[in-house]
Amino acid sequence: MELSQLKYFYEAAKEEHVTKAADKLHLAQPALTKSIKALEDELGVKLFYKAGRGVKLTEYGEYLKKKLEPLLRELELLPQTVEKMTDAAKNTVTLNVLAASTLITDIIIKFKKKYPDAIFRMTRKEGGTDCDINVLTNTSVGTEFEAEEKAIIEEKIFIAVPKNSLLAQKDSVDLTELKYSDFITLSGKRRFRLLCDYFCEYAGFSPHVIFESDSLIAVKNLVRAGEGVAFWPHFSWGKVNGNMIKLLKIDNLDCHREIVVVQNSSRGGVSPMSKVFYGFLVRELSKKY
Repeated sequence: MELSQLKYFYEAAKEEHVTKAADKLHLAQPALTKSIKALEDELGVKLFYKAGRGVKLTEYGEYLKKKLEPLLRELELLPQTVEKMTDAAKNTVTLNVLAASTLITDIIIKFKKKYPDAIFRMTRKEGGTDCDINVLTNTSVGTEFEAEEKAIIEEKIFIAVPKNSLLAQKDSVDLTELKYSDFITLSGKRRFRLLCDYFCEYAGFSPHVIFESDSLIAVKNLVRAGEGVAFWPHFSWGKVNGNMIKLLKIDNLDCHREIVVVQNSSRGGVSPMSKVFYGFLVRELSKKY
């Protein structure tokens, strides 16, 4: 049973006239008649019977026509479906974000205004070799990427203090001055927390943590409420809104981290939109610095 036979049968079934169907199919009538006869022989049933100058469907013909309608409709739409899938693949950006997630989200929103057809698939996992772009830090450990492109942006880290505290009278602080301060931090499993603990350890003390959370918003709000101090990445955590928080430079230690953006070529090539977004992302991060 060939697809062409089914298409020819369906056209004849719609027209209920072999000659008209042949004309629509740009096919000689004998060829159409032969195709229908071959289909009937293969199925072992009659599909048409003569009715005047035209033809009518037998019960078997009616059944076959009914079954073919959705299938042939899907076949007609198949080229459009494949085209849409191809367009989606070209416009999809797979993104693994292990650092600066709040900032990256803001950049994506800005990018979407310029490229509304862009489709983002975001994840947060170690490795990320199946993603077009990975955003991580120099403290991230794991897969070595085969980088088609790689950019490193240095980000200063400040101390955030409540605006109504004595520390807020300063513009900078020696980290050792915070030995007895109450720290509000991200949870211990977060890489930024590990980096901050290292800074304190290098300065000669362990931070007195009164609250830790996986929520960046919770950390910010508690500092605003005057409950303690926190390490604050310069641009990843966004601007200090309002007058409740002040950022202090750290005098005695070069506290920074490196935001690493990798366009991954180990997965066999990235989408065209991913290449556009990579350049956009690096430029936006560089502006922040």
